[in-house]
Amino acid sequence: MGKKKLIVIWPYRFRDFDWQRFELDFLAPHVEIHVHELIDALTPEFGAAYANQSENPAVKRFASLKEWRKEFKKISKDAIVFNHVRPINLKSTLICATLRRSRASVVGFSTGGVPFSDFRLDPERRDLPKSLKKALHFFRRNLLLIFMPNKVVVGGTEEVDRVRRDYPRSTKRVLANSSDFSNSLCFSLSSDTSKLTAVYLDTGFPGFPRDEVIEKIVEQVDGQDWYPKLDKFFGFVEGELKNKVEIAIHPKHVGRDHQPMFGGRSSVGGKTPELVKNASLVIATNSTSISYAFAFAKPLILVTSNQIQNGRDQYKASLIANIATETGARIFNIDREYTEQDLREAMVIDHAKYESYKRKYLTSRTDGKPNYQVLLDEVIFAED
Repeated sequence: MGKKKLIVIWPYRFRDFDWQRFELDFLAPHVEIHVHELIDALTPEFGAAYANQSENPAVKRFASLKEWRKEFKKISKDAIVFNHVRPINLKSTLICATLRRSRASVVGFSTGGVPFSDFRLDPERRDLPKSLKKALHFFRRNLLLIFMPNKVVVGGTEEVDRVRRDYPRSTKRVLANSSDFSNSLCFSLSSDTSKLTAVYLDTGFPGFPRDEVIEKIVEQVDGQDWYPKLDKFFGFVEGELKNKVEIAIHPKHVGRDHQPMFGGRSSVGGKTPELVKNASLVIATNSTSISYAFAFAKPLILVTSNQIQNGRDQYKASLIANIATETGARIFNIDREYTEQDLREAMVIDHAKYESYKRKYLTSRTDGKPNYQVLLDEVIFAED
Protein backbone atom coordinates (compact mmCIF):
# COMPACT_ATOMS: atom_id res chain seq x y z
CA MET A 1 0.00 0.00 0.00
CA GLY A 2 1.43 3.40 -1.03
CA LYS A 3 1.49 6.64 0.91
CA LYS A 4 -1.63 8.65 1.48
CA LYS A 5 -2.02 11.59 -0.87
CA LEU A 6 -1.96 15.09 0.61
CA ILE A 7 -3.36 17.81 -1.68
CA VAL A 8 -2.72 21.44 -0.71
CA ILE A 9 -5.22 23.85 -2.33
CA TRP A 10 -3.56 27.27 -2.47
CA PRO A 11 -5.28 30.41 -3.86
CA TYR A 12 -2.11 32.54 -4.03
CA ARG A 13 1.35 32.21 -5.59
CA PHE A 14 3.03 29.24 -3.91
CA ARG A 15 6.66 29.87 -2.92
CA ASP A 16 9.46 27.84 -1.35
CA PHE A 17 8.70 29.94 1.73
CA ASP A 18 5.21 28.40 1.86
CA TRP A 19 6.65 24.88 1.62
CA GLN A 20 8.80 25.68 4.65
CA ARG A 21 6.05 27.60 6.48
CA PHE A 22 3.69 24.63 6.30
CA GLU A 23 6.47 22.24 7.34
CA LEU A 24 5.92 20.06 4.29
CA ASP A 25 9.45 18.65 4.49
CA PHE A 26 8.42 17.06 7.80
CA LEU A 27 5.24 15.64 6.26
CA ALA A 28 6.85 14.40 3.02
CA PRO A 29 8.21 11.11 4.50
CA HIS A 30 4.63 10.17 5.46
CA VAL A 31 2.47 11.42 2.56
CA GLU A 32 2.64 12.03 -1.19
CA ILE A 33 2.33 15.82 -1.50
CA HIS A 34 0.54 17.61 -4.34
CA VAL A 35 0.25 21.41 -4.28
CA HIS A 36 -2.46 22.92 -6.48
CA GLU A 37 -1.88 26.65 -7.02
CA LEU A 38 -5.01 28.48 -8.20
CA ILE A 39 -4.02 32.16 -8.29
CA ASP A 40 -4.22 32.33 -12.10
CA ALA A 41 -7.72 30.82 -12.05
CA LEU A 42 -8.98 33.04 -9.21
CA THR A 43 -7.13 36.38 -9.08
CA PRO A 44 -4.48 36.58 -11.83
CA GLU A 45 -4.06 40.31 -11.18
CA PHE A 46 -2.71 39.48 -7.71
CA GLY A 47 0.33 37.86 -9.33
CA ALA A 48 1.91 41.33 -9.58
CA ALA A 49 2.43 41.29 -5.80
CA TYR A 50 4.84 38.33 -6.00
CA ALA A 51 8.48 38.45 -7.05
CA ASN A 52 9.13 34.70 -6.76
CA GLN A 53 7.49 31.29 -6.95
CA SER A 54 8.39 27.72 -6.09
CA GLU A 55 9.73 25.49 -8.85
CA ASN A 56 9.22 22.36 -6.74
CA PRO A 57 7.85 19.61 -9.04
CA ALA A 58 5.11 18.89 -6.46
CA VAL A 59 3.57 22.29 -7.29
CA LYS A 60 1.12 22.43 -10.19
CA ARG A 61 -0.37 25.67 -11.50
CA PHE A 62 -3.81 25.94 -13.06
CA ALA A 63 -5.12 28.68 -15.33
CA SER A 64 -8.77 27.61 -15.04
CA LEU A 65 -11.01 25.78 -12.58
CA LYS A 66 -11.98 23.33 -15.31
CA GLU A 67 -8.34 22.34 -15.74
CA TRP A 68 -7.92 22.06 -11.97
CA ARG A 69 -11.05 19.93 -11.42
CA LYS A 70 -9.86 17.44 -14.03
CA GLU A 71 -6.54 16.97 -12.24
CA PHE A 72 -8.09 16.98 -8.76
CA LYS A 73 -10.57 14.23 -9.63
CA LYS A 74 -7.73 11.99 -10.84
CA ILE A 75 -5.93 11.98 -7.48
CA SER A 76 -8.50 12.89 -4.82
CA LYS A 77 -9.86 9.48 -3.88
CA ASP A 78 -9.19 8.84 -0.18
CA ALA A 79 -6.84 11.84 -0.11
CA ILE A 80 -6.40 14.42 2.62
CA VAL A 81 -6.94 17.99 1.41
CA PHE A 82 -5.42 21.03 3.15
CA ASN A 83 -7.75 23.72 1.83
CA HIS A 84 -6.77 27.40 2.09
CA VAL A 85 -9.74 28.60 0.02
CA ARG A 86 -12.77 30.05 1.82
CA PRO A 87 -16.24 30.24 0.20
CA ILE A 88 -16.36 34.02 -0.22
CA ASN A 89 -17.48 34.30 -3.85
CA LEU A 90 -18.82 32.09 -6.63
CA LYS A 91 -15.50 30.69 -7.81
CA SER A 92 -14.18 29.91 -4.32
CA THR A 93 -17.52 28.36 -3.33
CA LEU A 94 -17.37 26.08 -6.39
CA ILE A 95 -13.89 24.97 -5.32
CA CYS A 96 -15.11 24.15 -1.82
CA ALA A 97 -18.09 22.29 -3.29
CA THR A 98 -15.77 20.19 -5.47
CA LEU A 99 -13.66 19.31 -2.43
CA ARG A 100 -16.63 18.25 -0.31
CA ARG A 101 -18.17 16.18 -3.10
CA SER A 102 -14.96 14.19 -3.42
CA ARG A 103 -14.11 11.30 -1.14
CA ALA A 104 -11.29 13.31 0.40
CA SER A 105 -11.01 14.48 4.00
CA VAL A 106 -10.98 18.30 3.88
CA VAL A 107 -9.03 20.35 6.43
CA GLY A 108 -9.22 24.14 6.72
CA PHE A 109 -6.84 26.53 8.48
CA SER A 110 -7.36 29.54 10.76
CA THR A 111 -3.99 30.38 12.30
CA GLY A 112 -3.72 34.16 11.90
CA GLY A 113 -0.93 35.25 14.26
CA VAL A 114 -1.80 38.95 14.76
CA PRO A 115 -4.67 40.96 16.27
CA PHE A 116 -7.51 41.95 13.96
CA SER A 117 -8.58 45.45 12.93
CA ASP A 118 -12.08 46.86 13.29
CA PHE A 119 -11.45 48.92 10.13
CA ARG A 120 -11.81 47.72 6.55
CA LEU A 121 -8.78 47.36 4.27
CA ASP A 122 -10.65 49.56 1.76
CA PRO A 123 -11.53 52.92 3.42
CA GLU A 124 -14.14 53.59 0.70
CA ARG A 125 -16.30 50.68 1.87
CA ARG A 126 -18.61 51.34 4.80
CA ASP A 127 -18.65 48.87 7.65
CA LEU A 128 -21.81 47.16 8.85
CA PRO A 129 -23.29 47.52 12.36
CA LYS A 130 -22.11 44.78 14.74
CA SER A 131 -25.63 43.41 15.25
CA LEU A 132 -26.09 42.97 11.50
CA LYS A 133 -22.64 41.38 11.13
CA LYS A 134 -23.49 38.90 13.89
CA ALA A 135 -26.72 37.91 12.09
CA LEU A 136 -24.86 37.56 8.78
CA HIS A 137 -22.25 35.29 10.38
CA PHE A 138 -25.05 33.07 11.74
CA PHE A 139 -26.73 32.71 8.34
CA ARG A 140 -23.42 32.33 6.53
CA ARG A 141 -22.06 29.47 8.62
CA ASN A 142 -25.36 27.61 8.36
CA LEU A 143 -26.14 28.30 4.71
CA LEU A 144 -22.58 27.35 3.70
CA LEU A 145 -22.52 24.24 5.88
CA ILE A 146 -22.11 21.88 2.91
CA PHE A 147 -19.04 23.82 1.69
CA MET A 148 -17.18 23.83 5.02
CA PRO A 149 -14.23 21.51 5.82
CA ASN A 150 -14.44 18.41 7.99
CA LYS A 151 -11.78 19.84 10.32
CA VAL A 152 -10.15 23.21 10.87
CA VAL A 153 -6.66 23.78 12.30
CA VAL A 154 -6.63 26.72 14.71
CA GLY A 155 -4.00 28.51 16.80
CA GLY A 156 -4.68 30.89 19.70
CA THR A 157 -7.81 31.63 21.71
CA GLU A 158 -8.77 34.58 19.49
CA GLU A 159 -8.70 32.33 16.44
CA VAL A 160 -10.73 29.70 18.31
CA ASP A 161 -13.40 32.35 18.91
CA ARG A 162 -13.26 33.33 15.26
CA VAL A 163 -13.71 29.71 14.20
CA ARG A 164 -16.74 29.39 16.49
CA ARG A 165 -18.17 32.43 14.70
CA ASP A 166 -17.34 31.39 11.11
CA TYR A 167 -17.62 27.58 11.09
CA PRO A 168 -20.54 25.24 11.91
CA ARG A 169 -20.42 23.00 14.96
CA SER A 170 -19.96 19.98 12.70
CA THR A 171 -16.47 21.18 11.77
CA LYS A 172 -14.02 19.67 14.27
CA ARG A 173 -11.35 22.00 15.68
CA VAL A 174 -7.72 20.82 15.72
CA LEU A 175 -5.71 22.88 18.23
CA ALA A 176 -2.33 23.95 16.85
CA ASN A 177 -0.16 27.07 16.38
CA SER A 178 0.33 30.01 14.05
CA SER A 179 2.72 29.04 11.26
CA ASP A 180 5.55 31.33 12.41
CA PHE A 181 5.29 30.19 16.01
CA SER A 182 5.25 26.54 14.94
CA ASN A 183 8.33 27.10 12.77
CA SER A 184 10.16 28.48 15.81
CA LEU A 185 9.46 25.17 17.57
CA CYS A 186 10.62 22.77 14.89
CA PHE A 187 13.50 24.41 13.01
CA SER A 188 17.01 24.26 14.44
CA LEU A 189 18.31 27.84 14.35
CA SER A 190 21.90 28.75 15.11
CA SER A 191 22.72 31.53 17.57
CA ASP A 192 25.39 34.12 16.79
CA THR A 193 25.84 36.67 19.54
CA SER A 194 29.13 37.94 18.10
CA LYS A 195 27.38 40.57 15.96
CA LEU A 196 24.07 41.56 17.47
CA THR A 197 21.85 43.57 15.14
CA ALA A 198 18.44 45.17 15.16
CA VAL A 199 16.05 43.75 12.55
CA TYR A 200 13.26 45.49 10.68
CA LEU A 201 10.44 43.19 9.54
CA ASP A 202 9.57 44.68 6.18
CA THR A 203 6.13 44.06 4.68
CA GLY A 204 6.88 45.68 1.33
CA PHE A 205 4.97 48.76 2.51
CA PRO A 206 4.72 51.22 0.84
CA GLY A 207 7.21 50.55 -1.95
CA PHE A 208 5.99 47.28 -3.47
CA PRO A 209 2.61 45.85 -4.56
CA ARG A 210 0.90 43.96 -1.73
CA ASP A 211 -2.52 42.52 -0.81
CA GLU A 212 -4.15 45.84 -1.72
CA VAL A 213 -3.73 44.83 -5.38
CA ILE A 214 -6.77 42.54 -5.08
CA GLU A 215 -8.96 45.33 -3.66
CA LYS A 216 -7.54 47.88 -6.17
CA ILE A 217 -6.68 50.15 -3.24
CA VAL A 218 -4.32 53.09 -3.78
CA GLU A 219 -1.57 53.31 -1.13
CA GLN A 220 -2.16 56.33 1.12
CA VAL A 221 1.41 56.61 2.41
CA ASP A 222 4.00 58.21 0.12
CA GLY A 223 7.21 56.20 -0.14
CA GLN A 224 9.19 59.40 -0.73
CA ASP A 225 8.03 60.57 2.70
CA TRP A 226 8.24 57.21 4.50
CA TYR A 227 11.63 55.80 3.53
CA PRO A 228 13.89 58.83 4.22
CA LYS A 229 12.32 59.29 7.67
CA LEU A 230 12.53 55.55 8.40
CA ASP A 231 16.20 55.67 7.36
CA LYS A 232 16.77 58.54 9.80
CA PHE A 233 15.04 56.57 12.57
CA PHE A 234 17.22 53.53 11.85
CA GLY A 235 20.25 55.81 12.09
CA PHE A 236 19.06 56.91 15.53
CA VAL A 237 18.66 53.27 16.64
CA GLU A 238 22.10 52.35 15.29
CA GLY A 239 23.72 55.31 17.01
CA GLU A 240 22.18 54.55 20.41
CA LEU A 241 22.53 50.74 20.38
CA LYS A 242 25.80 50.53 18.40
CA ASN A 243 24.08 47.79 16.37
CA LYS A 244 23.38 47.79 12.64
CA VAL A 245 19.76 47.56 11.47
CA GLU A 246 19.20 44.72 9.00
CA ILE A 247 16.13 44.36 6.80
CA ALA A 248 14.19 41.08 6.82
CA ILE A 249 12.61 40.99 3.37
CA HIS A 250 8.97 39.93 3.12
CA PRO A 251 8.66 36.54 1.37
CA LYS A 252 6.55 38.05 -1.44
CA HIS A 253 9.36 40.39 -2.37
CA VAL A 254 12.47 38.22 -2.24
CA GLY A 255 14.22 38.97 -5.51
CA ARG A 256 13.41 42.69 -5.54
CA ASP A 257 16.09 45.29 -4.79
CA HIS A 258 15.47 46.77 -1.33
CA GLN A 259 18.78 48.54 -0.68
CA PRO A 260 17.90 51.89 -2.34
CA MET A 261 14.86 52.16 -0.05
CA PHE A 262 16.83 51.38 3.11
CA GLY A 263 19.98 53.42 2.66
CA GLY A 264 22.06 50.49 1.39
CA ARG A 265 21.48 48.43 4.55
CA SER A 266 21.80 44.67 4.43
CA SER A 267 18.52 43.20 3.15
CA VAL A 268 18.07 39.47 3.71
CA GLY A 269 15.34 37.17 2.35
CA GLY A 270 14.30 33.77 3.67
CA LYS A 271 16.12 34.15 7.00
CA THR A 272 13.63 36.01 9.19
CA PRO A 273 13.59 33.48 12.10
CA GLU A 274 17.41 33.51 12.28
CA LEU A 275 17.58 37.31 12.06
CA VAL A 276 15.10 37.72 14.91
CA LYS A 277 16.73 35.06 17.10
CA ASN A 278 20.08 36.87 16.84
CA ALA A 279 18.66 40.39 17.15
CA SER A 280 18.94 42.78 20.07
CA LEU A 281 15.76 44.56 18.93
CA VAL A 282 12.87 43.87 16.53
CA ILE A 283 11.27 46.77 14.64
CA ALA A 284 7.97 46.36 12.76
CA THR A 285 4.75 47.93 11.58
CA ASN A 286 2.21 45.09 11.50
CA SER A 287 4.06 42.02 10.20
CA THR A 288 2.86 38.55 11.24
CA SER A 289 6.58 37.76 11.71
CA ILE A 290 6.46 39.60 15.04
CA SER A 291 5.54 36.10 16.28
CA TYR A 292 9.28 35.37 16.33
CA ALA A 293 9.87 38.24 18.76
CA PHE A 294 7.62 36.49 21.29
CA ALA A 295 8.96 33.03 20.51
CA PHE A 296 12.54 34.18 21.16
CA ALA A 297 11.69 36.81 23.84
CA LYS A 298 13.08 39.78 21.92
CA PRO A 299 12.24 43.45 22.55
CA LEU A 300 9.75 44.79 19.99
CA ILE A 301 9.06 48.37 18.95
CA LEU A 302 6.51 49.50 16.36
CA VAL A 303 6.89 52.34 13.88
CA THR A 304 4.28 54.66 12.43
CA SER A 305 4.19 58.12 10.83
CA ASN A 306 1.98 61.18 10.61
CA GLN A 307 0.65 59.98 7.26
CA ILE A 308 -0.41 56.67 8.80
CA GLN A 309 -1.89 58.23 11.93
CA ASN A 310 -3.71 61.12 10.25
CA GLY A 311 -4.63 59.53 6.93
CA ARG A 312 -8.07 58.56 5.69
CA ASP A 313 -7.10 54.88 5.79
CA GLN A 314 -7.08 53.87 9.45
CA TYR A 315 -6.68 50.12 8.84
CA LYS A 316 -2.89 50.06 9.28
CA ALA A 317 -2.94 52.55 12.18
CA SER A 318 -5.46 50.39 14.04
CA LEU A 319 -3.40 47.21 13.49
CA ILE A 320 -0.29 48.89 14.90
CA ALA A 321 -2.27 50.24 17.87
CA ASN A 322 -3.83 46.83 18.57
CA ILE A 323 -0.45 45.09 18.54
CA ALA A 324 0.94 47.73 20.92
CA THR A 325 -1.98 47.26 23.32
CA GLU A 326 -1.69 43.47 23.30
CA THR A 327 2.11 43.25 23.62
CA GLY A 328 3.16 46.34 25.56
CA ALA A 329 5.36 47.38 22.61
CA ARG A 330 5.91 51.13 22.30
CA ILE A 331 5.00 52.96 19.09
CA PHE A 332 7.60 55.34 17.63
CA ASN A 333 6.38 57.97 15.16
CA ILE A 334 9.22 58.49 12.65
CA ASP A 335 8.13 62.14 12.19
CA ARG A 336 9.20 62.85 15.78
CA GLU A 337 12.48 62.98 17.71
CA TYR A 338 13.36 60.54 20.51
CA THR A 339 16.09 60.14 23.12
CA GLU A 340 18.28 57.21 24.11
CA GLN A 341 16.19 56.89 27.28
CA ASP A 342 13.01 56.57 25.19
CA LEU A 343 14.58 53.72 23.25
CA ARG A 344 16.06 51.95 26.28
CA GLU A 345 12.74 52.11 28.16
CA ALA A 346 10.92 50.72 25.12
CA MET A 347 13.26 47.72 25.07
CA VAL A 348 12.05 46.47 28.45
CA ILE A 349 9.88 43.41 27.78
CA ASP A 350 6.49 43.03 29.44
CA HIS A 351 6.75 39.25 29.90
CA ALA A 352 3.17 38.87 31.14
CA LYS A 353 1.82 40.50 27.98
CA TYR A 354 4.16 38.40 25.82
CA GLU A 355 2.76 35.21 27.36
CA SER A 356 -0.80 36.50 26.99
CA TYR A 357 -0.14 37.31 23.32
CA LYS A 358 1.18 33.80 22.69
CA ARG A 359 -1.99 32.25 24.12
CA LYS A 360 -4.35 34.61 22.32
CA TYR A 361 -2.76 34.70 18.87
CA LEU A 362 0.02 32.14 18.47
CA THR A 363 -0.76 28.79 20.07
CA SER A 364 -3.53 26.60 21.43
CA ARG A 365 -1.07 23.93 22.58
CA THR A 366 0.39 23.33 26.03
CA ASP A 367 2.67 20.46 24.97
CA GLY A 368 4.99 22.37 22.62
CA LYS A 369 4.08 20.27 19.56
CA PRO A 370 4.78 21.97 16.22
CA ASN A 371 2.07 21.90 13.58
CA TYR A 372 3.49 19.05 11.49
CA GLN A 373 3.35 16.73 14.51
CA VAL A 374 -0.18 17.83 15.35
CA LEU A 375 -1.23 17.18 11.74
CA LEU A 376 0.34 13.73 11.70
CA ASP A 377 -1.23 12.75 15.03
CA GLU A 378 -4.67 14.37 14.78
CA VAL A 379 -5.37 14.60 11.06
CA ILE A 380 -3.30 12.36 8.77
CA PHE A 381 -3.12 9.29 11.00
CA ALA A 382 -6.09 10.09 13.25
CA GLU A 383 -8.33 7.16 14.20
CA ASP A 384 -11.63 8.98 13.57
